[in-house]
Amino acid sequence: MLENILRDQCKLDPQKPVLVGVSGGPDSLCLMDILRRAGYPLIVAHFNHRLRPEAEQEADAVAGLARTLGLKFVTDSADVRAHALSQGLSLEEAARMLRYRFLFASAREHAAQAVAVGHTADDQVETVLMHFLRGAGLAGLKGMETRSLLPLFDPQIPLIRPLLGMWRGETEAYCRENDLQPHQDASNADQVYFRNRLRHTLIPELEKYNPRLKESLLRSAQALQGDYVALQEILDADWNKVFADQGKGWIAFQRPALVRLSTGIQRNLIRRAGEILRPASRDIGYQALDRAARWIDSPTGKQVDFVNGLYLLREQGTLYLVAYEADLPSAQFPQVAALRSLLMDTALELGNDWKLSAEEVDGDEALSQAARNADPFTAWLDVGQAQGDILVRKPRQGDRFQPLGMESGSIKLSDFFINEKLPRRARGKWPLVCSGEEIVWVVGYRLAHPFRVTEATKRAVRLTLRRS
Repeated sequence: MLENILRDQCKLDPQKPVLVGVSGGPDSLCLMDILRRAGYPLIVAHFNHRLRPEAEQEADAVAGLARTLGLKFVTDSADVRAHALSQGLSLEEAARMLRYRFLFASAREHAAQAVAVGHTADDQVETVLMHFLRGAGLAGLKGMETRSLLPLFDPQIPLIRPLLGMWRGETEAYCRENDLQPHQDASNADQVYFRNRLRHTLIPELEKYNPRLKESLLRSAQALQGDYVALQEILDADWNKVFADQGKGWIAFQRPALVRLSTGIQRNLIRRAGEILRPASRDIGYQALDRAARWIDSPTGKQVDFVNGLYLLREQGTLYLVAYEADLPSAQFPQVAALRSLLMDTALELGNDWKLSAEEVDGDEALSQAARNADPFTAWLDVGQAQGDILVRKPRQGDRFQPLGMESGSIKLSDFFINEKLPRRARGKWPLVCSGEEIVWVVGYRLAHPFRVTEATKRAVRLTLRRS
């Protein structure tokens, strides 16, 4: 049975080494011995968390056993308590982080095909119950998988858990039958830890209602793993439909396509994007995902916090999931660096594949077309109001603007940008069409009131911005 699991589910090559994490407890000793007897080349790895006085003796015992069996041995240690305090982590999470970091680094160094750990069916039940109590979705309730990738630690070497079908009592019996001498970790009885409270208090209480509780939870996790695989296939297809772009610290979606999907699919796509940007996030909770999905469909609010230092941002037809430390791209915006002259019947290159062109038209025709215009990237101006050449430049400190409809006075250009929700990163080089010092058109947004075409206009210029 286990040989089939090693071959078919863990997908191990008998000729390649496996790094096995051995704490010295019954589960990891059982796993190590099963792999050894199955003929896999082994590297025994032990990580000392320095949390208990006997930790050094346990490390020596594992080293001695590896030496006796003729197995390669690697070890390391760290002050887990200090790491937890410095990083704001729980002791359990800090221990897991440092232990896996060591295991995968060692696997990479020794060209191991996989990292094997001794999680059992009992660990699976406890994990599923923990996720249920914390309000996890399908990704949490399916529990641990026999073979998985943890990109935070290594994008290629898998983590395997061959013993997920064995109960803890079975690993203890195996050790007795094969003369293995496991140590018992006293911290496993310390109910300061959440998992231990589940193990020693909650599960025995729930078994009063269902004596076969653990078997039921294990079967549920196995069934949900199949459902999870099916869901991932659906998500792969929908991801390809809505994905727009990705950069360092951000992922962009096509918002119209995303809005058309069901709320459940939206939640799962946002979860996937969050896990890509924050691979250390083990559980992105339902509340955060539901808030994000409701915001996606809402017409109000340009930005909303998500979770783990991420936020959601809407810009025109694009929706971004962004890390607060990331710089979003500006390549989609028209930008201008230096002062340029705009000549009639020519196209001025603005960069990022944007072109601005000017064409002289009759005043009556301009008035008729302007009245029907719904394109923000096309504007008509009364050339008779212009003083000299038509210029294109970027904003300057202190710029003011009299937008169409404001019959007197002006406003700060910076305030206009804020009111129109122009992204901050696009403002510094946003193209302005000017006549002398006066702003004629804030490209893509608003014409200046004094330059509008009227019945008195004799000659007009049609300005058009297009992207190749």
